[in-house]
Amino acid sequence: MTSHIPQHDEHKEMSDWFISLFPKIRPAFIADDGCWIASMMTRSSDHNPPWAWIGWAFDSVSERGRFSRLQERMIEMHGEKSCRGQEVLDEAVRQLVTETCATAWSLKRFGSNNLPLSNGTHIENSTTGNWIVSNDGDTGFAINVVRLRPPNTQQEVVQQISTAVEVTKRTKPDGITHIYLYVDIWHDGPGYAHGIGYDFEATQPIIDSLSGYAGEQGIRYVLTKPFQWGNPVAEWL
Repeated sequence: MTSHIPQHDEHKEMSDWFISLFPKIRPAFIADDGCWIASMMTRSSDHNPPWAWIGWAFDSVSERGRFSRLQERMIEMHGEKSCRGQEVLDEAVRQLVTETCATAWSLKRFGSNNLPLSNGTHIENSTTGNWIVSNDGDTGFAINVVRLRPPNTQQEVVQQISTAVEVTKRTKPDGITHIYLYVDIWHDGPGYAHGIGYDFEATQPIIDSLSGYAGEQGIRYVLTKPFQWGNPVAEWL
């Protein structure tokens, strides 16, 4: 699939977005501070697709007047100051970043001028219904946004996908015909071009599992590399 690169007159760097979202956190390397947000403030999207797509997702949401709400939710989940490496807080923010990416994907996919509304709450297991919902006329849809977690075995990834499909079926909002499962692969830092999402032999069993489980339930799906909402690994729409 050809990657669609969003065009903006003034593209804002991903790190600048995080500085704007968290003005009380100072940029710092992960070894010095431990906070994922602080470390992201030191990163550049040059030659690093995951960071570029995060910036474009923030652009997309901000252009529709929702920057303040996004900031409120991120601070609510993480706190306004450095977490000093508290993984549960950093993962809560990464879940919201993935949700923002799914929102940007939906705006591009459905051509809606209205942002879908968040209809879920973050809990430790992100397969439990982090929904974004739109009732925009004929383009009403609901997307369950899931971040896969780093596994010890490939079977654990398959189990995460099976659970995500089951939860999507069980918790889907009433009155919405078009249901989607948006699955974002975890990020293996400090680089990005490793493992599932990039290596064919590692990725194909995951695609097959998602296709099989979701297909049986009639649930449309999108599978993306870390945060790369405009360049899916696989999708069934």
